[in-house]
Amino acid sequence: MSIDSISFKTSSIAPIWRQRLLLLLIVALFVLPLAVAWLLIGHWRPEGHVQHGELLDPARPMDLRLSSLEGKPMDGGVLRGWMLVYVGLAAECDARCRTGLYDMRQVRLALGKDMDRVKTLLLLDAIPATEFRGWLAAEHSATVVGVADAANRTSLIEAFNQPGRVGEWIYLLDPLGNLLMRYPIDTDPRGLLKDLQRLLKWSKIG
Repeated sequence: MSIDSISFKTSSIAPIWRQRLLLLLIVALFVLPLAVAWLLIGHWRPEGHVQHGELLDPARPMDLRLSSLEGKPMDGGVLRGWMLVYVGLAAECDARCRTGLYDMRQVRLALGKDMDRVKTLLLLDAIPATEFRGWLAAEHSATVVGVADAANRTSLIEAFNQPGRVGEWIYLLDPLGNLLMRYPIDTDPRGLLKDLQRLLKWSKIG
């Protein structure tokens, strides 16, 4: 066999392999996405919109009967709308209390044009001392402060399967007075804000 015949066979083989490689590449472009999709079926689900707090299912109606700091029955109109509620003690506003009130205030302000649809409520067990009232007026003037009896406060705290203690949670009520969710006092307020924004977007009430 001459050198010329060898070089001819080599040159004729190269184009064939190039064509085959090109064909394999084209096939791979179509098959690979299908193979990846097949592997993901049953093993992956896109993350949907989920709430950041603890959902109460079913929601529970709350008949909150409050007194003002002057000891008079509070007008029910004051409690209309979406409500962020913190259950505290009149004796003091400790670090948890201050965190809860601050987060509720900031979340409400962050709602922008929807801010007026949401109210913040501090639920106390008695009328607080003058110093506490002065601090509330200076730092949380937009927060409604009400006094409730043990039955009203307990109805919030013990509504969930695992009851919390006073000062541990922020509660969310809808405009119909239904208790929907609660958030730990150390929750990231951005999660609470996202939940509220979503609810206000789709809500036809309040």
